[in-house]
Formats: sequence, structure tokens, C-alpha cells
Amino acid sequence: MDKLMNRLRAEVASNKDVMIVQELSWHVPLVSYEVSFARVKRLKMDILMKMLLLAFQEADIRRPAALAEMLFVEELFIRDLIDKMHGTQLIRLDAKGYRLTDKGYGHLEKGIFEEAMEGGEAIVSFSAAHDSYSLLEGKLAENLEKLPCYRYAISQNVNEDRIHGLLTEEKNSAEEGYQVIVANVSSCDELSTEHIPCLEFQLYDQKQDLFYARVWNTRLGVWDEVLEKQIEEKELVKWRKAMKNKKTS
Repeated sequence: MDKLMNRLRAEVASNKDVMIVQELSWHVPLVSYEVSFARVKRLKMDILMKMLLLAFQEADIRRPAALAEMLFVEELFIRDLIDKMHGTQLIRLDAKGYRLTDKGYGHLEKGIFEEAMEGGEAIVSFSAAHDSYSLLEGKLAENLEKLPCYRYAISQNVNEDRIHGLLTEEKNSAEEGYQVIVANVSSCDELSTEHIPCLEFQLYDQKQDLFYARVWNTRLGVWDEVLEKQIEEKELVKWRKAMKNKKTS
């Protein structure tokens, strides 16, 4: 860490007009979750399924045999298709016969059909300070240094809707003839909280009379503009006031 601090110090002070006012080291909490999710295969609805749904929409039909005779299709094949549509909640059975559900009307209108697939799992990390979720590949390296927590760290409950949105972006895929869609988040269990070291430089540009912050995020390996902006919004006035008091004392 000392070697990294020296390199960054040289970088921020490479401009002779820039003065380092203060250096700080702290960590940002990063919470990881083990997420299970359901997936469906979405494909174009075939002609026979459309015909069955239209028939159920227009007439009172209880017996698959009646449809088989009407469509000149094997009754066993009709029964299998009805079972599939009933299992995916496209249709329901009442006293008068099979009826389309709201889901059935929606799928018929769009001409699509969805089949359940084997679910998936992912590790998702959440940084409250950044208000951001991301997929975590592998385990984070353990931070052995004892650093204070980021002074503007906040705590938030997990948002499964946002995790679903992340998984939709990262895990949805298109294959030949169908799509694989993340249907919903089945479970979300907190695993651990990692502590990401950050190196902060409070700087003053004498030529431009400008205070600003640079924060190096060691996990990302970049200057973290989100954290820099947070610090500047809360502290620039205090920094200027401190320098003014120092000059007049």
C-alpha cells in the first residue's frame, strides 16, 4: 500500500501548481449476496397453440377430444399441449370449459410462448456508497489492513428489483429460435461484507484557486469519480474556510 500511495502522490503532485492539503486512507463496505433466479425460454408460438387458444377464447370447450376432431389432430397431442398451457398458466378450467388467463391473452397477442428452464445462481455485490449493484466474478481478496470506514458510508436494504434488472442485462441471451430470459429472483442471501481500501488526496490548485479531491479505488484500480464528487459536495466549503483561517492566524 505504501508503494501505491507514493506512486499516486507523485501523480497528483506532478503539476507544480497543485498542493496536497491532506492524505487519508479508509475503506468502502461492499456487501455480497448469493442470488438464485428463475429462467424461462421464450419462443415464437406455433400455429397449433394459437389455434387452441383462439378456440378457447371463442367457444366453450371442455373435452380435448372435441378439439382433436375439429382440428384433425391426434387427441393425445392435444392433451399434451393443453397440459403444457395449463402448467404455464395460459389457460384455466372452469365449469363451462377452458378459458384464457390474463397471461394467456397477453401471450396470444404477442405470439410468444414461455417454458420454464433450470434456474441459475450468481454472486452480486452492492456498494451503498456508490448505490450500485454488479456481478462478482470470484471472491474478493481479503483486506488485512485495519482502516477506518468511509465517513459518508450509508446502509441500505437489498433491492431485489434492481438485482433482477442487473441479471436481466447480464444473463439474458438470444439463441437460434428462442431467448433465455431471467424471470425473477428466487432468493437473495447475504454472504459477507468486504472492505475496499481507498486512498484520498485533498488538493489545492494555487493557480486556479481551486480545491478538489482525488480518490483511488483499489478494487477498481481507478480514480473514483463518484466518491470524489461526494466528498467535494460536502467538504469544499470547509476546506476553503480552513485555509482562510490558517492564513489569518
